[in-house]
Amino acid sequence: MPMERFDFPYHSFEVEYPESSPKITFGGGYEFVSRPKAPDQVTHHLHFVGMSYHIGTQGNASTQKNLQYNIRVLELFYQRHRLYEKFIYPHPVEGDLIVRFKTPLKFRQVPGGLGVIEPFTVTLITQP
Repeated sequence: MPMERFDFPYHSFEVEYPESSPKITFGGGYEFVSRPKAPDQVTHHLHFVGMSYHIGTQGNASTQKNLQYNIRVLELFYQRHRLYEKFIYPHPVEGDLIVRFKTPLKFRQVPGGLGVIEPFTVTLITQP
């Protein structure tokens, strides 16, 4: 079964590289840094604004309207992948990356906002 694509393109992003080289500090201010033994596992923080629930004709959350802004569609995507299943994140600069969720999905509805969600962040981590 092919990996699913993360099709929620309307976000800004922040990239966080790990400190991947061990460092040893010697006297006189000299610092030795060794070459990493593996590729960096880069963390990607995706910042979303304007997501919302879309109510269908039956009065429940629709998964058929405004798919890329629909929080219910994102919620179902998260439930299929959780923290362990890999998927494709089409990074706007790097191109397609293999990632998984690094932290659980967390969002909050705006009080009295008729299904609008407060700005939130999704954190992904690259996978080998």
